[in-house]
Amino acid sequence: MSTLSSLFGRSPFIHIVEHGRKVEECVTRLSSLLSVVLNNGREEEIARLAKEVSALETEADDLRNKIHEALSGKLMLPVSRSELFDTVEQQDSMADMAEEIATSFTFRPLGLPDIIREEIAHFISIVLENCTLASGVISKVELLIRSSFAGRDAETTMKLINELRGRDDSTRDACLEATRKVYAASETLSPVEIILWVKIVSLLQELSAYSDKTANGIRIIIENQKS
Repeated sequence: MSTLSSLFGRSPFIHIVEHGRKVEECVTRLSSLLSVVLNNGREEEIARLAKEVSALETEADDLRNKIHEALSGKLMLPVSRSELFDTVEQQDSMADMAEEIATSFTFRPLGLPDIIREEIAHFISIVLENCTLASGVISKVELLIRSSFAGRDAETTMKLINELRGRDDSTRDACLEATRKVYAASETLSPVEIILWVKIVSLLQELSAYSDKTANGIRIIIENQKS
């Protein structure tokens, strides 16, 4: 076991990993809901999955509170408390966004005409992949603390972070194209449906942004250990 690991122990890092898994579960449930939407599924199924997303978001909040308690104590930490706290907040915002997106589909029946289906589906797939990459980064936290945020584990983690960052352009382009398609579907969608779809696309973009910020928080921690 490394010196840092034996000196500082696993807390609150174990809670951060647990929180990451809960956030990932929340996004995965959102993914199931979005799959139902893309396949014009039943409103009852969408409502059920939206409730499950909300329940998981609450569980994520509970884990976040445990981390806050750990960070507010006198436990020695090998990294900046503020950097760690900020990373957790960005990660928790992923669950918040997942809940808001899921809830948006329960406001009213929302059709998905063929004219926008391809672009919406493409954008959703990119956002969910970005979230998966961020979850992969957080899953490395325990390994990072054992290796003092250096060595091969840090290099592997940085590759994931850089891969996520390298997707910025494709994510933005897909968001813009999906938004354009929604506005262009005025003959198929009602004004209210257009407003709601634009909002959902924007929320998906925010979810993607928080996944990037979460990974970037770990990048900052790794880089600061080198200085």
